[in-house]
Amino acid sequence: MYPRYFPPNNMVKPINQRGSMLVIALFVIIVLGLLGLTMTRLLSSSSETIIHEVLGQRALNAARAGINCAVAKQLGSGCDVIVSPFIFVGVPGLENCSFTYEITSSDIQDGSKEFTYWTFSSEGQCTVGNTNVTRNIYVDAMQAK
Repeated sequence: MYPRYFPPNNMVKPINQRGSMLVIALFVIIVLGLLGLTMTRLLSSSSETIIHEVLGQRALNAARAGINCAVAKQLGSGCDVIVSPFIFVGVPGLENCSFTYEITSSDIQDGSKEFTYWTFSSEGQCTVGNTNVTRNIYVDAMQAK
């Protein structure tokens, strides 16, 4: 009633299947090894990315501190930083960071009105080991005389 299929006798014998498990085991070991190597490289590159991101944010905060100091110094609020570059010492989160700032000004005349135009620039820099990250901020201001 139902057709019966039987493989040829030479395929069923265990003697013809010797070593097939060894080939499968080697294949699985190689695939798992490559997967492990790929995961290791991926984790390594992601940790380096996080280090650069954290240092970049710290350098940006240092540059912001430099801009705040430069603006306060120029517009009369005062700033205790006398020397540029300023190196942060004992400030949590900004260890091994520094900033430099520069102030340029020019006089502008618009008809009968006179203005002073300032450009403030600050560069924050953070260094850890061989990794050095810098961030720059620029701010413009104009004040009537």
